[in-house]
Amino acid sequence: MTEKIPFTVREATEADYPGVVSALTDAFEADPVMSQAMGGAHRAKKVKALFEHQISSTYGPKGNIDIAVAEDGFVLGAALWIDPQAQKGGFLDDLRSLPSYARALGFALPAAVVTEMKLLAMRPRFPHWYLYTIGVHTDARDHGVGGALLDFRTARLGEYPAYLEASTFRSAALYRKRGFVELGRYRSEVPAVGMWHPAPVSAIDSAL
Repeated sequence: MTEKIPFTVREATEADYPGVVSALTDAFEADPVMSQAMGGAHRAKKVKALFEHQISSTYGPKGNIDIAVAEDGFVLGAALWIDPQAQKGGFLDDLRSLPSYARALGFALPAAVVTEMKLLAMRPRFPHWYLYTIGVHTDARDHGVGGALLDFRTARLGEYPAYLEASTFRSAALYRKRGFVELGRYRSEVPAVGMWHPAPVSAIDSAL
């Protein structure tokens, strides 16, 4: 039996961002949805550029970045969340960011935009936390990192539910174990399942 890697889950600081990008790039280079959006040559470079841009423009300044960190400071995994208030005006912000996305993705931009628009059409209209991505470095798989990252943020949702798109059935099974329920499947040649987590604090009970 492989000895479990000891780690701590906490919110990231700016000094952690390079480790976050490294962990997510490693985790998602072969992801089916990411591969469809950024397939072709230099995919790892495009994935890295995408995460660098999103952390610097969105999840660093107005989102929540949770990380699992080994005792030596190595970032084993990360989760990028955005709360209901920070999502307001998101589409306009995305339009303003198109030049930056174009510099990061190059010819992969049109496919990435199409994929994102299809996923956006599936998202619930109720205010909710959105989990953009969660990834675990390949060297830290099967050590409970992904589950610990999910537990850390879902315990802090307050009166809002959470939503995510699972890009593999294996990840969907992990989310289901953590209290997420399947809402529907994104119809494509890749598996993407929309999943919903109820709010820990009931708005109904609070109003009674």
